[in-house]
Amino acid sequence: MIKLGFMFSGQGSQYKGMGYLADRFKIAQCIFDQASDILGYDLLSVMNDSNPNVLQQTEYAQPAIFTYSYAWYQILKENYNIKPVCGAGHSLGEFTALTCSGVLSFDDALTLVNKRGQLMQQAAENSFGGMAAIKGLHRSIIEEVCSLLSKGDRLVQISNINTEDQIVISGENSKVRQASDKLAKLGGTVYPVHVSAPFHTPYMASANAQLLDILSQINFADGEWPVIGNVTAKPYVSLDDIRTGISHHMLHPVRWSDSMDWMLRQGVNTFIEIGPRSALRNMMKQTLPHIDAFSCEEHDNQIAELMSEYNQPKYVTLLSACLSTALLVPNRNNNREEYEYGALQPLKELSTLEAKSQEKKLKETDAEQREALRLFQRIITTKKVDEDEIFDYFFQVSIKSAIPIKKLMQLMGGERL
Repeated sequence: MIKLGFMFSGQGSQYKGMGYLADRFKIAQCIFDQASDILGYDLLSVMNDSNPNVLQQTEYAQPAIFTYSYAWYQILKENYNIKPVCGAGHSLGEFTALTCSGVLSFDDALTLVNKRGQLMQQAAENSFGGMAAIKGLHRSIIEEVCSLLSKGDRLVQISNINTEDQIVISGENSKVRQASDKLAKLGGTVYPVHVSAPFHTPYMASANAQLLDILSQINFADGEWPVIGNVTAKPYVSLDDIRTGISHHMLHPVRWSDSMDWMLRQGVNTFIEIGPRSALRNMMKQTLPHIDAFSCEEHDNQIAELMSEYNQPKYVTLLSACLSTALLVPNRNNNREEYEYGALQPLKELSTLEAKSQEKKLKETDAEQREALRLFQRIITTKKVDEDEIFDYFFQVSIKSAIPIKKLMQLMGGERL
């Protein structure tokens, strides 16, 4: 069974020519036009500007990435009626995730993202800090080096945990250089990050405070699906929780690797990156090559095939749930003859019925459903399982196979076959 998780792209994924999406999809053109009205400038022109330096500026990059990613989500939703188990966004991408889930309106979120981009651009222009990416060293070693070098308000610390093998540090320039040199001597590979501000550290406190003024004026709503917060690497559980998470966003590390681990522990087995390029998808595949991970930009055909399977009618749902539960419930009937006639024989019949339903790949008929429930009731009566226990087993199986709750209540409610 496909369990989808969405990953929303962060800053650095932008590129000249992103406006092509408006030519492919009418809904994208409408969203870009709406964004331009909110921003007060032609966003499509910025995306397609012949001067690549424009889109590299944080104040333009963030609204562009956010709007482009939101448009892709709406395209997927319109074409495939797609809904994930949960989603997460990398830094900026968390605002996209919250918007796509329905927590933030598009207008409010874009206003917030636009201000965030401007504040971070100002921080970069007035900054004495920077960032560097470290590969090949464990998180604990990097934390220890940063801690040893930080003195008073002259800090260097982890700002992004992208994977266990790719960690970004931020802080005062001299401290970042010292940490980079020391980590290189310890066997790490150091890559400069081409930004001129120590993002996701306490140095962003002034910019963060100004963003909170706007945040206080924005209404939040319950989302359609859970969003994993960058700061805690856990799903938000309330609207107050979301406000707190966003208010800490600029000041604390992006725990991306931990967020992906949480999603995997919930059984997510298929990931789709929504946004420009495929950096998050590639990180996932490098770390866990066996996991299905796709980029909406680069894997159109694969996603179409995936959605064909995802949206297939759950034609074996009830039959599979009955069979699985009948096998799981314990037997308390010590009469061998009764057990063979009342449990083993109908189990074989139920197994055959389920196999035929799978083979024809069509939704089971009402007659097949009634027969499955009749066989199921015969089995559990023979096994002498009490009703509460049956409900527990059946409910566990129903959650995993998305069986309609109406059928569950029909079986356990009072309608006996």
